[in-house]
Amino acid sequence: MTRYINIVFLFFLLVPLFGLSQTSNLKVGQPYEPIYSQYWVNGLAINPAYTGSRECFSNTILYRNQWMGFDGAPVTQTLSSHAPFKDEKNAAGIFIFHEKIGVTDYYDVYGNYAFRFQLGAGRLSLGLRVGATFFQGNYSEISSNPEGLPDELFLVNESEIFPNFGVGAYYYTSKFFIGFSVPKLLSYEVKNSQKKMNIGPGNYDFLFTSGVLVNVFTNVKWRPSFLLRYRMDNTFQIDAGFNFILFDAIWAGYSYRYNDEHSVMLEYQATDQIRAGVAYDFASGDLAGQHDGSLELILRYEFKYRIRAVSPRYF
Repeated sequence: MTRYINIVFLFFLLVPLFGLSQTSNLKVGQPYEPIYSQYWVNGLAINPAYTGSRECFSNTILYRNQWMGFDGAPVTQTLSSHAPFKDEKNAAGIFIFHEKIGVTDYYDVYGNYAFRFQLGAGRLSLGLRVGATFFQGNYSEISSNPEGLPDELFLVNESEIFPNFGVGAYYYTSKFFIGFSVPKLLSYEVKNSQKKMNIGPGNYDFLFTSGVLVNVFTNVKWRPSFLLRYRMDNTFQIDAGFNFILFDAIWAGYSYRYNDEHSVMLEYQATDQIRAGVAYDFASGDLAGQHDGSLELILRYEFKYRIRAVSPRYF
């Protein structure tokens, strides 16, 4: 156990050490980690330590149409696959992401690894992700060059590759989970076609998430959870909500996001292997009526070979 505690200590020491390096106010790529309403189903999107935690070969696809009716608003698709090894201590997976914002496209491809061990009544997982963001700016779609004028006066297409990596930790039992992650530890500054890498906590998205399962009645469970996003310039966003779980099959939920956004969710566990969900986000207050809301669809399929007999799983 002492050896495992030392591993945990060294792991969390990594992030503060990066903070000793240079920081930059300009981050190329997504300015913040993308928003997901059903983040507990799509856990690999926000935390590499989630890798293998389903204790089976788990595959999830997601589609999100953000701020429908608003021209150029983000449209996101993700694909994740992950599984533990037979030794129970190691797990691996892949996460693929695409987001289109206006005439720009972002593609993320990341390999994920987690080292896992028993800690008390649950399991602690330490995760690492390594990959790159592929950026494509299709600026020619919004500009044209009349004959005889210099090309430099007009926008041209651009593409860049930004290698990156992230870390995370995830602890879970059959009735509780808590996680922390920094999905991307590098940021980039592009000036005069020169790319400069920056490392520093000023550009980090610190993600904290947690949830608990409460038995209400024989076939009714309540599962509150939250996701906090924080940056060191004191900007933050929190999603806090809950799900009622009926007969271990129907999940009905609500979540509030700290910018006057609300989300209603419905998920259905059709079989032990298949789960489908839909979420609709809408705004209130000053944001009401600015767009037609956001729609998120998710589908998970799992090959149920098990290393540990934990059924059903709620996280």
